[in-house]
Amino acid sequence: MKKLLLLLGIWLLCFPTWQVSTAKAVEITIVGTGGGTSIIKALGHAFTGQNPAVKINVPRSIGSGGGIKAVGNGEYLLARVARKITPTERHYNLTYIPVARVPIVFYTNRNAAIKNLTSAEICAIYSGKIFNWRKVGGHDARIKVVRREDGDSSLRVLLKSFPRFRDITITKFSKTTYSDPETIDITEKNDDVIAFGDYSNVMNRRVVVLNINGISPTDPAYPYYGVSALVLKEKNRIGNIKKFIDFAISPAAAEVIKKAGGLPPLISIHEEHQ
Repeated sequence: MKKLLLLLGIWLLCFPTWQVSTAKAVEITIVGTGGGTSIIKALGHAFTGQNPAVKINVPRSIGSGGGIKAVGNGEYLLARVARKITPTERHYNLTYIPVARVPIVFYTNRNAAIKNLTSAEICAIYSGKIFNWRKVGGHDARIKVVRREDGDSSLRVLLKSFPRFRDITITKFSKTTYSDPETIDITEKNDDVIAFGDYSNVMNRRVVVLNINGISPTDPAYPYYGVSALVLKEKNRIGNIKKFIDFAISPAAAEVIKKAGGLPPLISIHEEHQ
């Protein structure tokens, strides 16, 4: 028996990894919008690389409003949003933390063979005044316009920051989509489509992201962008949630955000209590 125990002791010394830890990984679920999802996922992946015991879960979109409500009602501790908290949501007493600027881009099916449009041409296409790619340097084919539903965060950005776009009536011949994945899928699979949405969600897909007036979405001067942010109740900013937020707004996260298709926020103060 003594010999058996001695051999077992030697085995454990030589192979310490044989001992399985009973500790379970911690999971932080971040619910909310589809806008900026790729950036939040990239930050989560980078954070887990530094903190292997913490997994960041980013489920399918329930919208910014859904995320705010879920955190406000205590169903979840952290949400991702693509807009600020509205006056009707302030009773939740949430903290709004900008994480990244997310360019809102126009993109086409690859067959359109267009790389740049002027802001005037985009407005003419979406109003139905230009309906053939040939009019903007492409091939002879009817333009298929895809838009997002009223209230969508990408559309909100365009209506706020694209002066001519907010003055047009989008053509009645356009198709309305209800999520970035749906919009991207339609654009990839159908010739001659033009659509708009979150750059971070389309940058690695089989579409052509357009420059506008010669300015690339990766250029800091690009004017059309939303903000990807986190919201939570201040009492929950503790432990691993605090560690993740601190990482997400740190200088170390800037390169992660850039590679995922975003830019750090312009504002120097990262938090707003609303």
